[in-house]
Amino acid sequence: MPFLRKLVRQEFCFCISLTSGCIIISFYTLFFGFLNAGTTVDEVIYKKTFKTDVYAKWFNVFHIALMIAAAVILLISVMTKILKIVFIWMAMFIIHMISYYIVFNALINVRNPFLKSAVPAFLYVLVNLVTLGIDLFCLLKVYSYYYVKSHPDQFRPACVDK
Repeated sequence: MPFLRKLVRQEFCFCISLTSGCIIISFYTLFFGFLNAGTTVDEVIYKKTFKTDVYAKWFNVFHIALMIAAAVILLISVMTKILKIVFIWMAMFIIHMISYYIVFNALINVRNPFLKSAVPAFLYVLVNLVTLGIDLFCLLKVYSYYYVKSHPDQFRPACVDK
């Protein structure tokens, strides 16, 4: 994959290592998993939203379990330095992205309280695009972590070989 190799960098953001960045991504995933759990609890207990679809509630339960499990798997992979487990996280995160950005929005789109006027609809789409960008960035950085750790000779400074 020469295209992905061009995107691989040794830093998470300009001054943070990839290992620290993967830990940040793990906590990001964990935070949004628990945030999703909080909104589901609000839905189940108070029933204040328009999402009364049973499939949407079971989808949320599946999505919460997927996000929390993915966060724990990434954290275990980074802490134990077992690189093969990163692929499990990547597969789970891709399933999360497909299910959330396509399936969830298709399930909820009809009864979405944000889509009653043009401005909230624009904000809803904008927030979805921003979170999609953040998720793609996280996926790329975790792949960079895997690639840099599994191919250390390609990232060694030139002065080391002399």
